[in-house]
Amino acid sequence: MPELPEIEHYRRQLGQWILDRPIDRIGLNNARSIDVTPEEFAAALEGRSLLFLERRGTFLIFHLDNGHRLLIALSKDGALYCGEGEEQPPFDAQAEIGFGDRTLYIAGRGSVLRLLTVRGLDDVFKSLGPDPFTRLVTPEYFVTQLKKRRGALRSTLTGQKLVGGIGPRYADEIAFAAGLLPSVKVQDLNGESAARLYEALESVLAAAIDAGGCIQVPLHADDTVTGGYLPQCRVYEREGQPCTDGGALVEKMDVSGKKAYYCPQCQYEQTPVFS
Repeated sequence: MPELPEIEHYRRQLGQWILDRPIDRIGLNNARSIDVTPEEFAAALEGRSLLFLERRGTFLIFHLDNGHRLLIALSKDGALYCGEGEEQPPFDAQAEIGFGDRTLYIAGRGSVLRLLTVRGLDDVFKSLGPDPFTRLVTPEYFVTQLKKRRGALRSTLTGQKLVGGIGPRYADEIAFAAGLLPSVKVQDLNGESAARLYEALESVLAAAIDAGGCIQVPLHADDTVTGGYLPQCRVYEREGQPCTDGGALVEKMDVSGKKAYYCPQCQYEQTPVFS
């Protein structure tokens, strides 16, 4: 499932092809991806231009020149492809948005597109935690908010309340980088472990964004970046494979009914201090 790094990678890359270019065609192969009629959807978008792209959590937001917003929420199997001319995407597109000689194809049977006002957009995100890269989320803020939480580390990271945008893959990778078991109770973490968790969260997400995330579908024909972080994953879906650090085999555990991956040699109840 696309998480924060994948959507941020899309946001950074797409601007060069679709900003300040009028939308000249809309194609819908799955009317369930929108909440209005296809005719209404096309009429609201055609002729409009994008002023800028925004990401909130795992959502991509197009800011239109009429003040409205187009929200794109990719499903578990969702992906984007920006084709030039007659290029076709390497998947069955649920929707297409044309920008002159470029077409943005949207995959994922459960992916949704919503036309929203500013107030409507705020309503969508009123319960979403802050973005990890905003100025609000300082080490002090993170540790303070973490102390208010209860439950397993993995569930806290993926719950979208502490911060927004983290799913199962990066929750496991962050826990590994922090040296903490995904099952540890966050209310039991000491100050050092909480601070280490913040550092791991920031570094893992930043590295994943820079490497292009983990989606194995190219964004365009000459794309050599998208998906570049997948080989760097240390534990997620690597059960039975050697840990890249200590050599122990990666194991899987159940955390709140969800599969979580970890290294029994490198991860603990508290971040260890080695002399």
